Amino acid sequence: MELRRKLRVLDQTLSMHCTLRDRYARRALLVDVILLACSVVFCASAFASDQVLSLLGGSPDRVRYLLKAISVVTFMLSVVSLRVDWKGAAAAHRQAADKMSGALAVFRKYKRDDGSWDASIAGELDSVYSEAMRNSIAIPENAFLKLKARHLRKIEISKMLDLYPGRPVWVLRMRLFFGSLRESKSTRKNMVEKQ
Repeated sequence: MELRRKLRVLDQTLSMHCTLRDRYARRALLVDVILLACSVVFCASAFASDQVLSLLGGSPDRVRYLLKAISVVTFMLSVVSLRVDWKGAAAAHRQAADKMSGALAVFRKYKRDDGSWDASIAGELDSVYSEAMRNSIAIPENAFLKLKARHLRKIEISKMLDLYPGRPVWVLRMRLFFGSLRESKSTRKNMVEKQ
């Protein structure tokens, strides 16, 4: 039973690290693209004549002032980007996801058809689990519940896709959402009746 729990935790933790890896990588890419675009605009405007600057609207002095103000904001964004280090966070979560994925592969390799494992390899699986969890970046506490809910929804949608492969994913998401609302109302009603 303990090994089943560890397999479930590995799968959930892998899903969480993958979500965070992708989230931080997207943020880092967005900041890099904005900084690159701003750099190109500032370099091009440095050599622009007054006639070209007046085409951007207003007097050339006003446009220069606006470009200077935006360059200060861009510099602040680059400092913030260095401080939050989204690239580093994405790399750390990628490394953790790789560890979890390797451990999950070992668990699945030795899993029997009935969902159990041979008792002789329990020690090896425990050490594989411990090694995967050791020295991995932690899941932020304030994001844990949202990431767990996302993982559980992913599992349910995956099961629904197995049953209805032709249905669009967004339809399955809606079905899961409204189905969970119905269950919540009946669960609440049963809880009130027990009190």
